[in-house]
Amino acid sequence: MKNTILLIAVLFSAFCFVSCGEETSESTARYGKQPNGTVLNRTVVVRPESAVKLPILKKTELPPVNTQRWPLVATGLTKCFDSEKEIDCSEVPAEYEGQDGQKRYGTRSLVKENNNEIVYDNVTNLRWTKRVSSDLNWYEAKSYCESLKLNNKKWRLPTTAELRSIVNYGKVAPALDAVFYEDANGATESDAALELKEQLLTWFWATRHVHFDSENEDNTKLASSWIINFYDGFIEYTSRYNRYSVRCVSAN
Repeated sequence: MKNTILLIAVLFSAFCFVSCGEETSESTARYGKQPNGTVLNRTVVVRPESAVKLPILKKTELPPVNTQRWPLVATGLTKCFDSEKEIDCSEVPAEYEGQDGQKRYGTRSLVKENNNEIVYDNVTNLRWTKRVSSDLNWYEAKSYCESLKLNNKKWRLPTTAELRSIVNYGKVAPALDAVFYEDANGATESDAALELKEQLLTWFWATRHVHFDSENEDNTKLASSWIINFYDGFIEYTSRYNRYSVRCVSAN
């Protein structure tokens, strides 16, 4: 009789153990499911309330990628057009009213500093390196600017809006004011000026493209950043592994 009771107790305990085990597995699967219905193949770690909380380091505050933070900069356009030809800006028909060449809002004010090594923009309060560096991918360009030692300033890669602020849309080849390529004497046709001018007829790196900011798992290079072509001021984005030029900026 005692043996029978002992056998029943053992079987009952085994049954409870198996049932509990099945419930635990089912619960784990249920809690492991994500909102989209997929189950991630990983261990869920629950952090206890008593865990030591590390302080959150404050990230460096960068300027908005595509936000203008300064007074209106003149576009440089001084001509007006209808649908076919150039027209007198003082006699623009109503259907073509509001052209930049007619209104000419904003100002442009660029001066040379530090023995013609720096261009200072009085409107945006940004300082630009006169010389540029070429044949760099985006990561190399970023590292180049951040390690640059010039006039005790802190340099970095410009944002898209910052780089676009120096485009002069009234010029072409390059779409820049002469201060960016003239020599120390103010000449624009000297050998030094022509050499620098030639370097400007290409794409320049700006900040990262936030919608294409990472690599695929299969190592496909998708990470992209903005670029501006100073031949005519056109803006585009491309893979960060392409090789273009860079002009560094320093902000107050």
